[in-house]
Amino acid sequence: MAKVTVDGRTVEVPDGSNALEACRAAGVDVPHFCYHPRLSVVGQCRMCMVEVEGMPKIQASCTVPIRDGMVIHASSEKALAARNATMEFLLINHPLDCPICDQAGECKLQDNAFAAGLPVSRTSEPRRQFPGYDRTDIGPHVVADMTRCIQCTRCIRFCQEIAGTGELTFIERGGHTIVWTHEGRALDNEWSACAADVCPVGALTVKEFRFRKRVWWLEKASSVCDGCDVGCNVSIEHRDRVVHRYLPRVNPEVNDFWICDYGRFRAEGLNGQDFLRPVLRGASGERETNWGEALDSVKGAVDAALAEAGEGSVLALGSARLSTEESWLLARLFGETLKGRAELTVDDGELRRIRNPKARGSFEGFLKGREAAPNSRGAEAAGLVRAGKDSALEKLLAGGPAPRVLYVADAAFTYRVKDPEYVAALRRAPVLVVHARTRNALTDVADVVLPVASLAGKEGTFVNVQGRVQRFDVAIVPPPVVRTDLEVLLHLGRRWGAFDTRWTARDIFERMRGSVDGYAGLEWDAESIVGAPPSVSPAAAYDSLLAEPLSLPELVLPAAPAGGGAK
Repeated sequence: MAKVTVDGRTVEVPDGSNALEACRAAGVDVPHFCYHPRLSVVGQCRMCMVEVEGMPKIQASCTVPIRDGMVIHASSEKALAARNATMEFLLINHPLDCPICDQAGECKLQDNAFAAGLPVSRTSEPRRQFPGYDRTDIGPHVVADMTRCIQCTRCIRFCQEIAGTGELTFIERGGHTIVWTHEGRALDNEWSACAADVCPVGALTVKEFRFRKRVWWLEKASSVCDGCDVGCNVSIEHRDRVVHRYLPRVNPEVNDFWICDYGRFRAEGLNGQDFLRPVLRGASGERETNWGEALDSVKGAVDAALAEAGEGSVLALGSARLSTEESWLLARLFGETLKGRAELTVDDGELRRIRNPKARGSFEGFLKGREAAPNSRGAEAAGLVRAGKDSALEKLLAGGPAPRVLYVADAAFTYRVKDPEYVAALRRAPVLVVHARTRNALTDVADVVLPVASLAGKEGTFVNVQGRVQRFDVAIVPPPVVRTDLEVLLHLGRRWGAFDTRWTARDIFERMRGSVDGYAGLEWDAESIVGAPPSVSPAAAYDSLLAEPLSLPELVLPAAPAGGGAK
């Protein structure tokens, strides 16, 4: 650690830090554009100028390594004058179209122009234009507008150093220089939208969110991406019960500053809700009903099966998309209380990667996940048994004895529900009950459909590929009548006296700490369970220059058996 004095305040900063980071540690906000804590330092924008005692000229603070005893004057007249001059030069050609720019509210140029810029400009020349290079798709997810580019090179360095694909570069020279793709090559890598995230202005924007909602209207909730078992930390950004986007939340131990495009654009899927009331099907046809009748019919079917066929006549199928708390309830109700089976099957998906060389479990600089769901490790730790060769599910699929009642806690628990033969095999059970949010082939043949909320309407914990326990929070209140999976299981279990309907996810978490591997010693409100700093805006996230690794326990849950997962 080195002691550095910034504007009269002495702070200790880690060795290897730069003067800009020291200023931030001292609580002095030095404006900047090109600097990013995970990208190489280039000193490109010349906005972070400070005076350093012992150096005859003002310095770009991001390029100055700190040394013990260094004295920095970040708010001196000379430093402020240099920043004002930089802002004036930038605004000579930057269009003053903040009211119609989709970056408004998250634009660092806008912020710094108010905080560190001159109120007037001394130029009367027309602003530079780039016809043909504005409002143009440069990839499947990114729109470019070079009239707004300030040539900070963040996007170029991201593609070279983080994505490793190098699609972006400078073309032309002098005052005609712009950022563009190599020879018309599309910006199409696994993390292309992150290039727009790091852009401090409106030069690169994400097509799917462009002009959908002003960012200052959005509410934010901390969550975890459910696209795979990497467990990237995300902010669910929503308004009026509509999810508008995911943004990555900074977590140096998992996804760092990034999120892949696959995970990011799953956000829109959270808005689908085909079932708003429980559905019963029988000899008289299909009808909507209330929760009391629906759950009573499930209890009646289970009791009849147990009376006629005894233990083992009821099979519950969990899902790696359920929280660990929901899986724990499912395992306790169907495994212990009803003496049946509670099993789990997980799809193998495409390999998903996120750049984080420092994360535990990273390989070749990436944290990787192969499963197409976020929480198989948590589900198994909670008591669900992974379906294998001799499992009840595999016997059912092979034409063996069918359970009297099949209870499926997630209608989309596997991609195989799109296969009519697979659905027909599950339908061999005389009574089929499913939790569902959207309609699919399984819900079309179920006897009872119980409407449940999306990830945005739930709270709980997931366990990622590292064995790290991470909490996600409620973003939006589910529609009236729709319940979370946790609430459904609590109310169903209450009919056998197993659960208290007043329990919350936190209450169940507290009960799990004594029985679920990896949960002992964790606290619901502690960073060790959240696994990330509080949810922040993208601009604030990228300003977290001293992104220290969090002090988290090493939570390693039992490894999945070889050969597990749907084939």
